[in-house]
Order: sequence, then C-alpha cells, then structure tokens
Amino acid sequence: MNNNTADVLVIGGGGAGLSAAISAATSGATVLVLEKCDRVGGSTAMSVGSFTAANTSYQYRAGVNDSIDLFVADMKVANGEFEARENQELRRILAENAGPTVEWLSSIGVQFLGPTPEPPYEKPRMHNVLPNSTAYREALLRECRKRGVTIRTSVRVETLLRNAAGDVIGARAEGRDYFGRRGVVLATGDYSASEEMKARFVGEDAARIPAVNKNNTGDGFLLATRVGGVMLQMDRLYEGLRFAPANRPDPIKMLPSHPLLSKAMRLVVEHLPKRLLAYVIRGALTSWVGPNVAMYHRGAILVGPNGERVANEDTDKAMARAVAAEPANAGYMIFDARVAETFSAWPHPVSTFPGVAYAYVEDYRRYRPDTFHRADTIEELARSIGIAPATLRSTVDRWNADVSAGSDSRFGREHLGDGVRSGPFYALGPMNAFITLADGGLAVDTQLRVTTEDQQPIPGLWAAGSTGQGGLQLLNHGLHIGWAMVSGRLAGRHVAQASDRADLVPDLDRQDAGASSW
Repeated sequence: MNNNTADVLVIGGGGAGLSAAISAATSGATVLVLEKCDRVGGSTAMSVGSFTAANTSYQYRAGVNDSIDLFVADMKVANGEFEARENQELRRILAENAGPTVEWLSSIGVQFLGPTPEPPYEKPRMHNVLPNSTAYREALLRECRKRGVTIRTSVRVETLLRNAAGDVIGARAEGRDYFGRRGVVLATGDYSASEEMKARFVGEDAARIPAVNKNNTGDGFLLATRVGGVMLQMDRLYEGLRFAPANRPDPIKMLPSHPLLSKAMRLVVEHLPKRLLAYVIRGALTSWVGPNVAMYHRGAILVGPNGERVANEDTDKAMARAVAAEPANAGYMIFDARVAETFSAWPHPVSTFPGVAYAYVEDYRRYRPDTFHRADTIEELARSIGIAPATLRSTVDRWNADVSAGSDSRFGREHLGDGVRSGPFYALGPMNAFITLADGGLAVDTQLRVTTEDQQPIPGLWAAGSTGQGGLQLLNHGLHIGWAMVSGRLAGRHVAQASDRADLVPDLDRQDAGASSW
C-alpha cells in the first residue's frame, strides 16, 4: 500500500482526533490524521481548558473523597429538564473514564490547577489546564510524533469511501483517496459555524450568530449521514455575549506550553494565596467571559450602537440573537451606581471562573479600560461610548418609566430591578454575540461506532468528541473537553482492535448513496 493508507484513518485533528490517534497507535495500529486547517488543535486549543473529572490524583492530594456515582448524580442535577433525553450509557462511560484520562494527560505533560468547585456539583471536580488550553494541543502533538502518527494538515475531506460490501474504508480529499484498513474515526468538531445547519435545526436568528471556532462547519455530520448515520439533538447551541478581544496582549494566552514550565506553574499556583492567584487570573477573566446576567436582573439594560434597547435581557440567548442582528454585532451593558456597588464585591461578581477567580466592576476598569466607561451623566456616558446622547437618554428614561410602572413595554422582561437612575453611570462593551458550542452529535453505540436509524453500527465508522456526542447533554463546564478526550481514546482503541479489511477498493456506486437525515 502507499503512504495514503494506514490501519486507522482519523478525520479531524482537535482534542478528540489526536487522542484517538494516540490511543490507536499505542494499541499497535498505524495511524493517519487528516486535518482541514493549517494546524491541529481545533476547539480544544481555543477553549478555556477546564476538564471535569472524578477520582483523580488532584482530588486525592486535595483531600476530596469522590465517586463515580456522585459524579453521575451531579450531572443529573445539572441536566435539569434535559435529563429526560440524556444518553445514560455514554454518560456512565464519561464518568468512569474522565479521571483516568486526566491522569493519562498528566502522564504526557499536561498539568492542571485544581480541583476547584463547580456548582451545582457537590464535589470539586474541575481541573483547569496550565498555562492555557494550547497545552492540550502541544502535549497531544508531541505524543503523536513520539508514537509515529502521520498528520496531514490543510486536507479537507469531501466524502467517505465504501467498498462493495458497504464498509467505510477511507475518505476522498482534494482528488486523493486515503484508506483505513481497520476503520475511520470522525472527529471534526460540531456544527456551530454552519449557517445552513443552524438555520435548519435552531432557527434563522441563531444562524446569524458567528461561531468562536469558524472551522466547525459540521463536516463530520454531513459525511456520516451520507452513509446512513443519524444526527441527534441538533437543537441546542451555546449562544451568548463576549467582550471584544483586548487591545493589549493576554499574558496567560501568551505563555508557552512546555511540560517543565507547566509543572513549575502548577507547583507555584498550588502554593499561591488564593487572593493573589485570583488577582493574576482576573486579567484573563475580563477578556474571555461575558458579564453575569444577574446584573440585568438588578436593573442594567443592553443597548445597540444606536443607543436603543435590543432585547429582553432575561436570557443570554435573546441578547445574543439581538446583538447578532445588529450590523456591527455589538452591544453595551448600561447600569448605574447601585448596580456597580452591588457587583463590586462577593457574592456578586461580574464574571467568574467558578472556584478560581471572580472579576468585579473595578477589575474591568483596571484590566479592560477599552470596554469600561464611567460618567456622571447619561449624556456623558453616551459620548464616551460613541452613541447619540439624546437617544441613550430617551432609552434610559423609557426604561426607568417601565420599571416604575412594573412592566417592560418593549420586550416583556420579567426581572426589572431598580432601573438606571443613580449616577455615576457605567457601560461595559462592546460585546459581541458568539456561539461557543453546538450540542448535537451523531448517534453512536458504547464502542463509539456510528449507528444508523435502526441502531445498527455502520461497518468501519467511528466518531468522537462533539461529532460523536450521541445524545449526551454535557450541561456544565469541563464536560465537553472531558468527552473529547475520553471518547477519542476509546474510539481509537476500539478501531485499532478491529480486523483488517481485505477489500480497500472503493465502490463508485456506493459513494454518497446511503440514507441521510440531512
């Protein structure tokens, strides 16, 4: 065979794909990874980097006595109304394998700060990667090289290949055919950047919101459904507002990822006083995380660049969709001295990394002066932002009148608070609407094999990470990273243990001829 053939073909080079590649390689298989971008890492390398897991050495050192059953019970609580549609088998697999996967990552050079609390979990389970999420990419890439994994970047797969028996045997990309003797793993991320898929499964308003990772265009979903795969629970996106990128460099994101540096950082941060650690992290916190919706519940409002309110501020989803509909995709939170005073001390942070750091109004003045505005009058505040003073004054007056009347005449907001009345007045922004994640996924069995509508595995095809989410809810911080790594490792192991297919000849009559839910 040529160098386009390996025992295992992995499509996608993010956290799930690289984990699958390493797992397959350490199970004795040769591995080829195809990544459509010019570098690997995917959403994993762009994330905050939290990994939620139970029964880790980090917990043990911290004196936390945890269990898998407690972990599962807490995930049930976090799911709330979505518990009824949870894939309980996959959840159990995640709970049982998350801890060992944290230990595996540690063994290849990834270091964590933690465990830290993550409400509503009973036990501290959140492990925060050091120094930043690029540590995952660098560690996984080093391990791939160590294990002889071949990685091809800037290669976008167009279709899956099947033989005469219907087995998936490889993929076609840019006119070339690539083969996996034992199987193919799809690990192409979610569909958060696909306007077409967002519009179909969620709605036109959601389709306007850009994705944090513009490369998550749902490739794996389309590839799999063309050979009989099924998409599940495609109706939930993580829609919200984030501050525009800082004008100055983020020192945490700039830190290089190296095992020795990460280990030294862990030793340092574990012994830093919590107040000092929180101070260090607040600079990043004010750059990565949007403000707490509780500020609106106390009386703040969200206005667009024209100075008028744009949405019912009760939900992140409504605000994100309204801001995305603005030509500039920009919004500003307006609030008064009473709200500022409330959100200047515990237990009312503007934004938070649970259990690690909390940012208050003063932190935005210190760390993000480009997004912080303060003035004695509404008109002066408007000029600071670049909004017409008369328009913002009219908006605030109408809002205060609605609060006094006890009813939002524009959008029907329920939590009115006390209005925007007492100077000095404040604004935070611009904030932009983004989708961080999409929670749909291909149906998979407990071995991560992609299944058809009648729950039969498609021969030769596995999926991992967001592509193979399979009905998991993952409704708390650190679970998506956990599933990416856990499912990748398991999928890689299972495909490596499959038998070689003797027939690696594509059947042209079968290409893209399968059933499709798309």
